Amino acid sequence: MNDFSIANLLDENKRESLQSFSENLPLRKDTPGTKREIVSRIAFLIGVDDRYFGINQLDAANPQFYRSVYEEMNQDKEARIVRNLCHLRTKLQKNFKPILIEMTSDIKNLNSIPDLVPQETLKALEDDGIQFVRARRRLDEYIVDVHNYLLPHVPNCQKFFPDWIKWPYIKNLFFIIKGNTTEGNKDAAKIYNEYRDWFPYQSFINWDPDTNDGNILRDDAKFLPILYERNNDRFYDMSKVTEAGDAALTDPEEFFANSERVIIAIDCENADPCKVIGILKDLEEKEMLNKVAKILLVDDEHTSPQWKALRRNDSLPLEYYLTDRVKEEKSAVDVALAIKCFREIVESRVTGKMIDSAVIISSDCDFWPLIELTPEVNFLVMLEYDNCSQAYYQRLQNNDIPFFYIDEFFRAGNVELKTEIVLQEVIRDLEENHLSKLNLFSVINRALMKMEVKMNEGEVMQFYEKYISGMSVGFTKTGNAELQNKPALKK
Repeated sequence: MNDFSIANLLDENKRESLQSFSENLPLRKDTPGTKREIVSRIAFLIGVDDRYFGINQLDAANPQFYRSVYEEMNQDKEARIVRNLCHLRTKLQKNFKPILIEMTSDIKNLNSIPDLVPQETLKALEDDGIQFVRARRRLDEYIVDVHNYLLPHVPNCQKFFPDWIKWPYIKNLFFIIKGNTTEGNKDAAKIYNEYRDWFPYQSFINWDPDTNDGNILRDDAKFLPILYERNNDRFYDMSKVTEAGDAALTDPEEFFANSERVIIAIDCENADPCKVIGILKDLEEKEMLNKVAKILLVDDEHTSPQWKALRRNDSLPLEYYLTDRVKEEKSAVDVALAIKCFREIVESRVTGKMIDSAVIISSDCDFWPLIELTPEVNFLVMLEYDNCSQAYYQRLQNNDIPFFYIDEFFRAGNVELKTEIVLQEVIRDLEENHLSKLNLFSVINRALMKMEVKMNEGEVMQFYEKYISGMSVGFTKTGNAELQNKPALKK
């Protein structure tokens, strides 16, 4: 947080004048290519005034935020409650001193101070089942009440945000540190009142203001990188927040449609096996794998065993290569994969079956030289959002290399695919390592020898058919195996 603030130079009257001036600025002119879907939803929930959505405006042709978002969220009870609680909290903090005077000197409550406390907000909360005003309640207790009321309702608003946004970063905006205590709210109020002009539309939220940020709710492309930065993270996927100018693809189908023969190179160290398997399954279902000459799977002994599930797929034109480590701390996967991929491309020229396109499934920037030094090949990079560096993202952007985030694509089938992979491995392990070693006739013979009982072959078969074949193996809640349908034994 910067130490300098214009607010420090103003007395309260001048501050109010500045506030009035800033709130009545003309509505924004849209910037081409920007999106305001996310900031519109944030603005609604934190209680930004209706007029910035074009509500009750004579000239509402191009408001700061999307009116359609306002109308959608205003139909939802949970979103309305959060919006009204945040709006009320902002008013209580901005007008704290005059409200406190009215409550202590004139023995008034919030519902009898219409010039300082928005009565329509109290009424809206009451209509939605929250009786906010109570007798003999102190003002600082009311502010704590807002925090406590928000706790169960904010999580119910996650549905208004896409899965590719980290929801905890959004949720944190609504909850002041130690907001369930008077002291926590006092600390937050001190920062708010000193730097109020740098909070988004002067809305009281959990925020570390910086004069260099400007209007953080200008558009999605500005807001999300700042939000992630405040959470010691980085937002990379600008394709989600801009209309144009990004090399990111929403679907690899077009790339495959424009290709003749494709090679897919998979870096097992820098790709999630579940996501890769999901991608390949989808390509197979859409018959895009028909153009794939080879799938190179280069692995290291320290990577995930889940790659075995992919290797067992006999329908794929897959070549598996396990690298050795010369030094224990240094992997050779990226070098091996780049060399093998380049060799396949060169050899395809000799055979006359030219590979014109290559897909690299890795978030590692070490493959950039392969892309740069093979300009005759069209490349598509499939990477994971959280594992791609800003530098690599920018390099792909600047050189118009299409890339595809497999996170968003894979998310919908994540649980189903993981279930399938794990179930296959469990069944394989049971059959190969446990059931294959169990032969019930051997068990019967061991019992005969142990008990010194003799049976001929016919008697053993009859015994098996009558008493053993009907039994089955089940599993307890703790995972232990147990015999079921056991024949009744005489006591």
